[in-house]
Amino acid sequence: MGDTIKPFRATHYNPGLFNDYSKLVCPPYDVISKGQLNRLRKKSPYNFSHILIADKKNYKKAGKKFSEWVDKNILVDDNVAGFYFYEQHFKIDGRRLSRFGILCLLSMDERSIFPHENTFKGPKIDRKRILQTLKANLSPIFVISAKRIDFLKDIRTKLMRKEPLIKFCDDEGNLNRAWNINETADIKKICRGFERGKLVIADGHHRFEISYDYFLKNKSRFKDLNWILAYVTGYQQGLVILPTHRVAQVKNENEFFKKLKEVFGVFSVSRRKLEEKLKEKGDFRMGIYRRGKFYLLKLKDKGLLKQVDNPVYRKLDSYVFQKAVLPLFAIKGDIEYTHSIKEAKKISGDKKTAFLLRAVSLEEVVKVSSKGLKLPQKSTYFYPKILSGIVLRRFKP
Repeated sequence: MGDTIKPFRATHYNPGLFNDYSKLVCPPYDVISKGQLNRLRKKSPYNFSHILIADKKNYKKAGKKFSEWVDKNILVDDNVAGFYFYEQHFKIDGRRLSRFGILCLLSMDERSIFPHENTFKGPKIDRKRILQTLKANLSPIFVISAKRIDFLKDIRTKLMRKEPLIKFCDDEGNLNRAWNINETADIKKICRGFERGKLVIADGHHRFEISYDYFLKNKSRFKDLNWILAYVTGYQQGLVILPTHRVAQVKNENEFFKKLKEVFGVFSVSRRKLEEKLKEKGDFRMGIYRRGKFYLLKLKDKGLLKQVDNPVYRKLDSYVFQKAVLPLFAIKGDIEYTHSIKEAKKISGDKKTAFLLRAVSLEEVVKVSSKGLKLPQKSTYFYPKILSGIVLRRFKP
C-alpha cells in the first residue's frame, strides 16, 4: 500500500463495553509521575496505565493482565486494516489551537527517519522488557513530516461530517477525537501524501530504538515487525513545542553570580518581563530563578559559544547550556526538568536554582536532525502529548 506508512488492524478498547475514554487513556509512560499513576489507576481497573507501566518492574504481571484483557474482549481487533485520524483541541498561552495526524504503521527505514535527541539507558531497558513480554506497540511514537500535509485537510473536512468513534476530554481539559479511516481511496491518498519525505521523531526515541533492535532479533517470528505504531503529522499551527527548564542545586553558592557575570550581563527582572524576553529570538540568553528573584542573563562574552564546536548547535539554547553554561558550576544531586516556570519556581524552593531556557523551534529540530545531529536529552516537549490507549498494535505471527 505504501513504502512509508500503511494501514493496520488496530487493537482497541471494546466499544460494546466502554464509552468513556477519559477513564481509560493515560499519558505516555515517561511523563507519568507516581502520584499521577495512582490517580489514573483509581479511575478504572482497565486504565491503560495498568499495562503500560509494570508495577515494581513486574513485567510478567503486566503481560498476564494484557493477555487477560485480550481473552476477555476488553481489548478487541478491527476487522479490516485502516488508519485512525486523531485530533486534539487545546488551549495554551491564551490561544485555542488544534493538532491532527494519522495513527498508522510506520516503516522503520533509518534512511528516512531522523531522531533529534539522545536517549537514556534506563528507559530503554524498561521499554524493552515491556515489548518483549507483551509483544505489542502499546503507544505510538510521534513523527513529523518535513513536507506540508495539506492533503490531510481534505480528509479532515470529510470526517467532520461524521460522528467520531472516540470523543473525550482528558485531565488537562483538552478535547480528543478519533475517526477510523478504511476507505481505499482515502488510504491511498494518505499513503501517497507521506511518501519520500524526511520524518523527524518528535517523541518516542527510546521506543523507536528498542523496537528496531527487537525487529533485527525477531524478524522471522512476526509479520511486519519492521513497522512501528506511529502518529504521523506535519507542519501546522498546532504543532507546539514547550521549553524544558532545568532545576539543580549548585554546590559552590558563593561563586554562583561571580561565575555568571564573567560571561553574562545579569539583570534583575519581573517574571512577566523575563517571559517576554525568553520569547524573543537572537543570541543565546536564559533566565534564572533563585531565592525568590528572577534574573535575565544576556551573553556578553561570545567566546563562550566557541566551546560549542558545531555552528548549528550554537543557536540551540539547550545545547549551549549543556556544553558551555552547566560546566561553570558543580551540581549537587540530579537535575530536575519542567516545562512550566511556575513549577520550576516551586521545585527550586530556597535551596535550588532554576535555569529557564527558551523553547526550541520546529525548524531548528528539523535542521538538526536532518544533518544527523542530536540535541541533549530533555531538549523538546511537544504539547499536548499523544495519549496512550487510543489504539495499540499487537504483533502477529
